[in-house]
Amino acid sequence: MEYLNITFPTELKEQLDREVVKEKTRRSTLIQKAVRVYLGLKNRKDRETLLREGYIAMQDETKKMMDDFKGLDKESLKYAN
Repeated sequence: MEYLNITFPTELKEQLDREVVKEKTRRSTLIQKAVRVYLGLKNRKDRETLLREGYIAMQDETKKMMDDFKGLDKESLKYAN
């Protein structure tokens, strides 16, 4: 465990203290939970962004592959009947 010295605006510290009482926990525990949630959400957003970028990058390649197979699809349909 490492110790951090952090500062909070007064209003935020007061909100934190009220939540500590409600949760029946300590400030440090609640702050740790909040940081974990924040980092988890940020990581999820980053992964979604990477996936979106990947799908966009693959879009042209997918279209090209579909065009390549159109001729084969037409040829194979001749033998379907």
